Amino acid sequence: MTGDALAKAVGMSPSKVSRVEHCEAGIYLDEVEKLLDFHRVSKRKRVELLDIARHAQERGWLRVNNPSLPKDWQAWLDFEAEANALSMYTPLTIPGLLQTSEYARAIIEATGTWLSDNEIDAMVASRMSRQGLLSRSTPLRLDTVIEESVLTRPLGDPEMQARQLRHLVNSAHRPNITIRVLPHAAGLHAGLNGPFVMLDYDDETSLVLVETRVSSLFLDEQEHIDDYEAVWHQLSDLAFDLGETTEFLRKAADRLAL
Repeated sequence: MTGDALAKAVGMSPSKVSRVEHCEAGIYLDEVEKLLDFHRVSKRKRVELLDIARHAQERGWLRVNNPSLPKDWQAWLDFEAEANALSMYTPLTIPGLLQTSEYARAIIEATGTWLSDNEIDAMVASRMSRQGLLSRSTPLRLDTVIEESVLTRPLGDPEMQARQLRHLVNSAHRPNITIRVLPHAAGLHAGLNGPFVMLDYDDETSLVLVETRVSSLFLDEQEHIDDYEAVWHQLSDLAFDLGETTEFLRKAADRLAL
């Protein structure tokens, strides 16, 4: 099989396949899984290779100043790496820490039309490396509330979307990750002002991150933190419970796979 044929079969670009084969580029966990499926690798070898890939992600979490990354992104890496827990409300996209590489690339390309290919590659690589925080020796705790519309919005590639949803199902089984879906039926609620992230630290004041297209704002005043905590509790109460969320994600993935 040629590199071009393999790339087409697994949904990668021919140039990416070539760079991987020549040890000029790394490969993400979800890409490893697609290749293992395509080549029908034995269960024993599959477990071994996926274990290597997961540990490679953990080792790969090194803060590197990359000129291809926006300054706000670099600042966020520092805050996120030091946190013990994140609580994230995401009404527009799946949280970066739970994205597959192909979903991350699609979102970054759609929202950063001015970015060069090198900048997009750097941002995707950074996003995938950040996920090592969830599997380090003392893993980051991640609690998320995701709007239903995020999971049902057509992305142009149903198979990619189904793989992303199955990745969420698998992630939800990890002890340090909580995923809940906020259904359309919840109606109007306090989160309609937009997405936010609450960061918790051991012995320091919590922070709240509020992002816009052109800037990121970190809030540390207690009254602001209290306000966002109240919003978070309301959203958590309105969202599906863990079992309902997992069932919703499974059914959504199955519909896309038909």
